[in-house]
Amino acid sequence: MPSSSSSSSSSVYAHVAALLHESRQQAPDQLAPFLARRVERFGMRELSVYVTDFEQRRLVPIDGSASMHPIDLDGSTGGRAFTTATQVGEPTDDGGTRLWSVVVDGAARLGVISVTLSEADDDALALADSLAGVVAALLVTRGQCTDAYTTVRRSEKFSLAAEMQWDLLPPLSLDSGRVSVAGLIQPAYEVGGDSFDYAVNGDTLDFAVFDAMGHGLVSSQLAHLAVSSYRHSRRSGLDLVAIYEAMDNAVASRNLGEEFVTCILGRLDLMSGRLDWVNAGHPLPLLVQGHEVVGRLSCSPTLPAGLGHLTGASVSEIAHHVLQHGDRLFCITDGVVDSHRPGGDDFGEERLIELLRERSRAGLDAAETVRQLSHTVLDHRGMLSDDTTAFLVDFH
Repeated sequence: MPSSSSSSSSSVYAHVAALLHESRQQAPDQLAPFLARRVERFGMRELSVYVTDFEQRRLVPIDGSASMHPIDLDGSTGGRAFTTATQVGEPTDDGGTRLWSVVVDGAARLGVISVTLSEADDDALALADSLAGVVAALLVTRGQCTDAYTTVRRSEKFSLAAEMQWDLLPPLSLDSGRVSVAGLIQPAYEVGGDSFDYAVNGDTLDFAVFDAMGHGLVSSQLAHLAVSSYRHSRRSGLDLVAIYEAMDNAVASRNLGEEFVTCILGRLDLMSGRLDWVNAGHPLPLLVQGHEVVGRLSCSPTLPAGLGHLTGASVSEIAHHVLQHGDRLFCITDGVVDSHRPGGDDFGEERLIELLRERSRAGLDAAETVRQLSHTVLDHRGMLSDDTTAFLVDFH
């Protein structure tokens, strides 16, 4: 005869399967009421779903009801669940537990769910975690068919340039057994020419950070072209030299003067830790070892993409470095260190290095490190005059 635990597991799987099946018949913008009606079959009640806003400062309810309010990521129970990627509980007046679980789509943290449990035993915690995974899948798949969940994440109106840039980005973070990456662009609602991209294929992580000249829509169009060219070349199996040359030709093909895009192009072997990379007129990445910032990696600069064709120049150097277990590689655009208030000091490299050291010593993961650093830079400036991008690679 099957054991009670196996019977219980079968029942859980059946409930999950039924939930996914039933979701196909629901309007894509009605996930919140749909989930709330069915959560009792999991032995829970009072389900709420929150997604993070684009600046990653608040958690916003997706149901839009007047009784639900956004909550701050910093200083709240739900925020602690999100920033630490753990389950966090708080007692209820009736002796139960209000449990917060992070919603992760397999790559990026999307938000949190909260449910009330009569008894927060191991089985209930595991079930709530599974339910959060189902919610993540539904937010991603159903969210492609509605604007509802993108709209609630906005605390301000997007510029057209920012709309284009956010649609271009990959998931903001990825955690895997061998590598973690995370990135964030600011100011979220006005960003124009900054971007980043990455992909894990087999034993290789490819990544790139971009900064297109200018501001606004023209800058966003340039960045779009550069990222699209990069992805096309990467997916075609080209090496770093050919990727740069294709991007250089693509930007130059616009024939709109001396337009250019600076970038870092990196390729990391996830077995050996060998990093090959190209610096196309971009700030050099910082290396963190043992929670200490040991300095910038060096690489002879190549002309920014779009300018190489003017002199017939190609890649000046493919630099190499072997990352060790626990090393962090931190890439930025120049808006990070140049950020300042009118009449004030630049944010500067020294302040950046100290913050990166502090966050690394605190044991923060890649996503939370980037989130905190980006907010510190934005708060130093108030309103940024230039885009800023922070992109972090943790080699495990």
